[in-house]
Amino acid sequence: MDKDELSKYRAEVIERFTNIETLLDAIICQHYFKKMLMSFYLEVLYDEYFSFGLKRRILEKIVKNIDTQKVQELNRLNTIRNYFAHCGAEIIKGLDKKGEAIIFDPRNIEKAIDFKSLHTEFMQIAGGVEEYLFQTYQNLGGVATQD
Repeated sequence: MDKDELSKYRAEVIERFTNIETLLDAIICQHYFKKMLMSFYLEVLYDEYFSFGLKRRILEKIVKNIDTQKVQELNRLNTIRNYFAHCGAEIIKGLDKKGEAIIFDPRNIEKAIDFKSLHTEFMQIAGGVEEYLFQTYQNLGGVATQD
């Protein structure tokens, strides 16, 4: 995969996951404040140290009868997002048997990361998770408007 294609995939995954995290934030705000309270969102949930893992745990606590399959898919999306965000050719390089540069998989340094298949997997899972999270937001009384 060339650098331009990897950059495109990286941007798509990270931007889409950012939107998924915003859905988590909306659910948390809706649960506790019955609206998207911007001061809480910007000062607390949007803080760079307020981790995805903590947001996911809060989601698991506040949503009755949570779909555990969707939570597993959400976790998988985060794992894929982390590959795109933290593994890069400019930091970790090696040579495969063809003499081409590769990015090693941190979970198995004997092989390269297949970013193309990770991108495909992410795109296949994301829509269903987004739909589930948005439905959860609406079930809590959240309303989307086009003002």
